[in-house]
Amino acid sequence: MSALPHPTQRQTALDDATFPGYSMGAAADAIGVTPAFLRAAEAAGLFEGTSGITRSQGGHRRYSRDDLHRANRARELVNTGIGIDAATRIVSLEYQLAAAHTMIEILQRKSSSQ
Repeated sequence: MSALPHPTQRQTALDDATFPGYSMGAAADAIGVTPAFLRAAEAAGLFEGTSGITRSQGGHRRYSRDDLHRANRARELVNTGIGIDAATRIVSLEYQLAAAHTMIEILQRKSSSQ
């Protein structure tokens, strides 16, 4: 009989930050917004460039933890008086900058090991 994998060695949907595990209501509650805010954020393009909002077989929107982080950051900006379109653009640029920094670190480590 083969041994079962250790729980920390298995990746499940719980470990996957891109898994669409939140309904619109649960997502809105989790970050303290209304479902209308999430619809407006989606219309403004907040989730473009990501895996996008997934829909259930019934057509309901499903959100991942990554989506919630983006929406929460947009909410923070909107709460300071920035419009949703501008907040969406700022969040998008912040994510692009973080990705660029990660790539720079990877390339620096790669070049220093050669």
